[in-house]
Amino acid sequence: MARIPFMGSSQEEVVAVATGLIARFGLQAHDEALHLAEVATKLRFKRNRDLYRRVAREIEKSFMEARDRLKAKAGSEVGEQT
Repeated sequence: MARIPFMGSSQEEVVAVATGLIARFGLQAHDEALHLAEVATKLRFKRNRDLYRRVAREIEKSFMEARDRLKAKAGSEVGEQT
């Protein structure tokens, strides 16, 4: 799918970058995305700044979903033991 440069990043690009940062930085991926957004701001790369801000939100959402799944799994295991 071709993107018009001024249209911003696709959701697929955001997810791909978020996945890469999580794989590389683990739990620090969110902080790294915010750092990259700051660097892009200083360099006046608006598209990259917007991309990394979206990536940071995607990572935060992903971590919250994972935490919720772990809590649900732990809760179901406690229920099975009683």
